[in-house]
Amino acid sequence: MSGEGYTEKVREDRGLLERIMGYIPGYRGYKEKEMRRESDRLVRMEVVSRLKDAKTTFRRRLADPAAVQKLSSEDAHRFDAFTYRLDRVTQRVDRAVAGYAGMFDAVRVREDKLNGVIQHDLNMIEKADSIKADVQKVVGLQPGADDWGVAMDALISKVDEFDRFIDDRANVLRGLQG
Repeated sequence: MSGEGYTEKVREDRGLLERIMGYIPGYRGYKEKEMRRESDRLVRMEVVSRLKDAKTTFRRRLADPAAVQKLSSEDAHRFDAFTYRLDRVTQRVDRAVAGYAGMFDAVRVREDKLNGVIQHDLNMIEKADSIKADVQKVVGLQPGADDWGVAMDALISKVDEFDRFIDDRANVLRGLQG
């Protein structure tokens, strides 16, 4: 579902009373802002869900203590580095300031920049999906094998890139102010 799709889902879920209230002057803008806030929350929840699914898949593959014990110290470091970094980005997304929240209270939002925020949200979901897909590839490999190490290094790099992408989110949201 696209970023705009989440906003549309929230819009469609409004009750009859809210739709009627949409005709009251000033109320429509207020509700639109609330829907954007809810859309942001839904996007972040979706990203967190996909990242948690990736971690669960990864941990299940290496749930066998014998498999983990067979890892070299370098591969064990990769295992730990990946799970730590994935946990970190998952928590950053989960605990992020509710996207468009306080921006609507005291600052006029630049509506022309809102599509950039929605595109960023969509990219965040796609990046989480990409990590999840790469985890599926890694779990199909033999832990400790050369190709596993290469795939793990690439996966760790992808999570680090996602971490930097989260940093960009604040800049994108600051671009809404005007």
